[in-house]
Amino acid sequence: MVNTVLGPVEAADLGVTYIHEHLYVKPNELPAFYPYTLDDVDRGVAEIDNFMAAGGSTIVELSPLNFGRNTEALRVMAKRAGCHIVCVTGLHKEEHLPSWFDRLSDTEIAEVIADEIEDGIGTHHVKPGAVKVGTSLNAITERERRAIRICTSVAVGHRMPMITHCDKGTMALEQLSLIEAEGMDPSHVCLSHVDLTLDTAYIAEICWAGAYVSLDHVGRDLAGRDHERVAMIKELVDLGVGGRLCLAGDMGKKDYWPSYGGKPGLAYILAGLKRELVGCIGEKAFDAMVRANPQRLLSWE
Repeated sequence: MVNTVLGPVEAADLGVTYIHEHLYVKPNELPAFYPYTLDDVDRGVAEIDNFMAAGGSTIVELSPLNFGRNTEALRVMAKRAGCHIVCVTGLHKEEHLPSWFDRLSDTEIAEVIADEIEDGIGTHHVKPGAVKVGTSLNAITERERRAIRICTSVAVGHRMPMITHCDKGTMALEQLSLIEAEGMDPSHVCLSHVDLTLDTAYIAEICWAGAYVSLDHVGRDLAGRDHERVAMIKELVDLGVGGRLCLAGDMGKKDYWPSYGGKPGLAYILAGLKRELVGCIGEKAFDAMVRANPQRLLSWE
């Protein structure tokens, strides 16, 4: 079973799944974060409707503690659109760590995260489906190391998969080393944004280490029809790591939502990019990235 904001569902019923998106998020009140603020339920439902019409079924919403997460809004969106939405607990990178992070002990922080897993979040006690951690660009700070250590220990104890933020795709292998040191099997870990590096060998090394990767920055090169990422995905499939690849858009910005006047929208992967990828890697390999692989990660198989 996998926890969604409306309750647990069978992993096999998740259907086509985006492993890393944002549907309702208010990361910071500063003006610089306004483009990344998605707090309009109606617009969110419109985007999810397009995703569903293109064949989508489940979206994993990666807004953790202190990142403007709103599970009540996610419940409304899930009900209106008929979509499975999975939320997360855990912490983000240094920039977004909560003000109480330095005041509390490791045990106290672990209890905060464990409480969300055991008793749920918000008025309706929504239970998360994964634990998040994050690191900074080209570095892992001491506070981030502490957050990873705490979050991983809770995830291991509660048999929860982990989905991480790798800033600009960096520090993935270093993250994985820290996570493994806390007893987490890499097969329960998905490292996000690594496609930003456009480094096939680097991504393959992560997969060979046993972890999943989230290839989630498609849709940024619409004029080029994402040719660089399509070529890279083909190389990865040819290398034999297609069973560790998950596909998403991480479209947590107004510029990416047609409902705000942006593009390409949540339907892009299934309605546009799919044609390019299937032409290179075939239907079966594409389907694995949006169905079998994310389901296997989320269900703790």
